[in-house]
Amino acid sequence: MVISADEYLNSSYHPDREYVDGVLVERGEPTIAHALLQVILCSHLSAYRKQLHFEPLPAVRTQIVEQARYRVPDVMLCPVPLPPGKIVNSIPWAVIEILSPDDRLSEQLARFRDYKKIGVLHMVLLNPEELVAYRFDEKGSLLETQFTSLDLPSGSLPFDTEALFRQLEEERNEGATLS
Repeated sequence: MVISADEYLNSSYHPDREYVDGVLVERGEPTIAHALLQVILCSHLSAYRKQLHFEPLPAVRTQIVEQARYRVPDVMLCPVPLPPGKIVNSIPWAVIEILSPDDRLSEQLARFRDYKKIGVLHMVLLNPEELVAYRFDEKGSLLETQFTSLDLPSGSLPFDTEALFRQLEEERNEGATLS
């Protein structure tokens, strides 16, 4: 079913959906590991937000093409000041997607191609089940990578994926011992 961009922008969906050329696109259903990693990322990134002049925003609609295409990144780093309104219509410095088991690679690559078209500097894919990080390169490929930092226009952001994955494992193990 085709809907208008205005209808999409003035509607709520649970979980939220993306809008691609008149069609609603479902995202993969988040798992516990996905949600924990999203919380860990936002907490880690918040420690650097004032120093490096950005806001980490989880799951906010982001304009790719006005009135035609909107994506919902798991976490993005937006330079401040933030745009007014309900959607991000400025260019994020970084987009971090967290893989869900039912995500399809072709759909993830399409998201990253959209982010690349608008000029996003860093596109990262984190797999919380396999504890593997990937970067989307300038040629349009996902390359397995161990990040230690992200170079932002305002400075270098510590982004140690090994440490983030260790923290995820600790959180998962702690949760398992509580039951």
